[in-house]
Amino acid sequence: MRLDDIGRRLADIAPTATTDVPGLGVRVHVALHPTPPIPVIFEPMLYLVFQGTKRLLGPGGELTYGPGDLVTTAVHTPALTEVLVASADKPYRALEIPFDPQLVTALIADMHTTPAPATVETIAVHPLPEKVLDPVHRLLRLADEPDAAKVLAHGVKREVWYRVLTGPDGGAFLDLSRTNSLLHRAHAVTTWMHQNLDEPFDAGRVAALANMSVTSLYRLFKSATGASPGSYHKQLRLMEGRRRVVQGADTIQQIAASVGFASPSQFTRDYRRAFGTAPKADFPAARERSSPSRYEHPPRSAWARSLPPRPAGT
Repeated sequence: MRLDDIGRRLADIAPTATTDVPGLGVRVHVALHPTPPIPVIFEPMLYLVFQGTKRLLGPGGELTYGPGDLVTTAVHTPALTEVLVASADKPYRALEIPFDPQLVTALIADMHTTPAPATVETIAVHPLPEKVLDPVHRLLRLADEPDAAKVLAHGVKREVWYRVLTGPDGGAFLDLSRTNSLLHRAHAVTTWMHQNLDEPFDAGRVAALANMSVTSLYRLFKSATGASPGSYHKQLRLMEGRRRVVQGADTIQQIAASVGFASPSQFTRDYRRAFGTAPKADFPAARERSSPSRYEHPPRSAWARSLPPRPAGT
């Protein structure tokens, strides 16, 4: 099985835009041109790249990935990403397979032996294992057969995860699936934060959720996410706030309250510091009044300025 074969299948499913495939529980990522750095939160997942090149700046530094790479993320991780190489003729194409705790935990229980994770990397880039390609291609072929997908997709994804868990990239997911491991606790806390963005940050309460001391919580977070718990929670709130601003369905006051800011002025000040522009400039009506070039290359935020320049010609 060749990367080009899977790339063509991805093009059939999502020709020009990023597309969710509900019947398979996956997402096909597409970009037709290079993009400026964009703040994102990586959730635990497998991310397989088949065409084009992308760059990520996360807690551990800079990572660049392209065709034939497997990106693994084992904890919710704030980062910046930018597409470096893509065009209308050769778009950037990648496949996202979200971490499924129930599937992976059941799979590990069925494995007679599981390799002890030599290293646990919360976010890493490695060559895509050859044995993953065939089940991935069979999974994508089910996109045209919704009835068959209901029966077969779970089993094929189980095979994909088996190949990853038994390979050199499975350590973090093995650890994530072990109850009371540090990574499992970090995932539980970051998941709670995602679900409670309007809650004020309380280190004692969050530490209790993870069944550890406040000191241990800070040490865990610094190791797993590269940020303190409070800083991480604030990044989550700002990113969700920006998503709602771009949708334009609510007022700034409503958005600020929904992501836990005490006032619209505080939200606006922190938003400008993070993204390089005021939230009112990112509302749909404001974007329509602005020239297209402004939003093709928006102001570089404090996060984006830590990215080195693109290589020449990209």
